Amino acid sequence: MTRLRYVLALLVLSLMFAGCNEPVQFHAFVEPPRGHVPYEARIVCTPLEGTYSYRLPDGSVIESKASELAVTVDRLDWEASVSWTNGEQARTQVVAAHGTNALPTILPPRINGDPSRWYLRPRERTLIDFTHYSAGLSGPESGVVYGGPWRVVAIQVECHLKTLCGMPVGDSVFCPPYEAGHYHGLFGGQVYDNACIVYPLYTGELAPDGRPYPPAPEQGYTVDTARVRNVFDRVEFPAQSATVSVVVEDEWGRQVAASFDVPVEAAVYLTEGKPPTDYSKLVFYVASRISRLYHLSTCVEVCGIRAADRLYFSSEASASAAGRERCPACLGVPGGTSR
Repeated sequence: MTRLRYVLALLVLSLMFAGCNEPVQFHAFVEPPRGHVPYEARIVCTPLEGTYSYRLPDGSVIESKASELAVTVDRLDWEASVSWTNGEQARTQVVAAHGTNALPTILPPRINGDPSRWYLRPRERTLIDFTHYSAGLSGPESGVVYGGPWRVVAIQVECHLKTLCGMPVGDSVFCPPYEAGHYHGLFGGQVYDNACIVYPLYTGELAPDGRPYPPAPEQGYTVDTARVRNVFDRVEFPAQSATVSVVVEDEWGRQVAASFDVPVEAAVYLTEGKPPTDYSKLVFYVASRISRLYHLSTCVEVCGIRAADRLYFSSEASASAAGRERCPACLGVPGGTSR
């Protein structure tokens, strides 16, 4: 209030010492100019004889003889305009206020509902949950800490040894029951918001609807029991780490990202039936979203495909069924000779 009175006194004094023929000096500002949104404030103008028109961010216009107007600052970057006229002269000024709201804080997620668990087990159906849980006797605080509405807009799980051309081949992420644009996971009969389901080290081919084939039934996803859809089927990996990355958006549209490294147990198969493949010797098939050709994963052409544009196939039959054709340079043509 002391600052406000000082500013108003200066404005009145400037008017008293101005000559009668001098242009009217008009000033306006928001007091306080910063605060935790939403907060109550006032637009304060030079006190003059005449009419004020306050145009607020929602489009409403308030006309008044008063040089002050009580407002609610309801957005981070709040802006209004004030016009004054006495019928002979007119002035307009833009006023602004800014929110000081903190960004969301992202703590490590909870795995499978267990606050003390911090590891992933290969091929195990796993819930990764960014819901906020307070610290307690059972475990530390986890999830997203924020005072307002927020949502997860992206989750990625990338195992460090599961790569192609030096770039990660991400695990398939499922959000059952599927709903476009929503991250949630059905687990133990309950749907967890801001969560997902993964099967660590599993990367499924994409079904015709653009969603990955799951290794087991998931609501909203296509299951194929007739064909192997796992690009890393029966592949053995030593113990490693996975990076779980998440992007969170608050009610103002601000986005915050965080990543967490989680240990992954070794993936070992018993040598019965088809023998397992060592991860360093795996060969699969890769295509680009914008090309009709598919390639062996060992072909140099693959590294020229942007990682975000790569499509993965466990077999040539799958690639062919998806409408792709052999790359003559690395696979040759049926009946021909490949290099």
